[in-house]
Amino acid sequence: MASYDLRCRSCGKEFEVFVLGFLKDEARVCPDCGGREVEQRFTGFGGVLGVGGASQSCFGDCEPSKCSTSSGFS
Repeated sequence: MASYDLRCRSCGKEFEVFVLGFLKDEARVCPDCGGREVEQRFTGFGGVLGVGGASQSCFGDCEPSKCSTSSGFS
């Protein structure tokens, strides 16, 4: 499932839409005003950075003391 951050050009409302696959025009509707002039916002995310066979998760706060390191296997 993909998450898209959107902003309505009519009223300025910022909102998030969850869809399977790509964002289609029918999902681009403002929940506040019903406007269809919606633009995609490109925002940062907390992700997993692969380093060799291990990964490091920072979840938006990349101070080394707050990151967890794992191999990705349980």
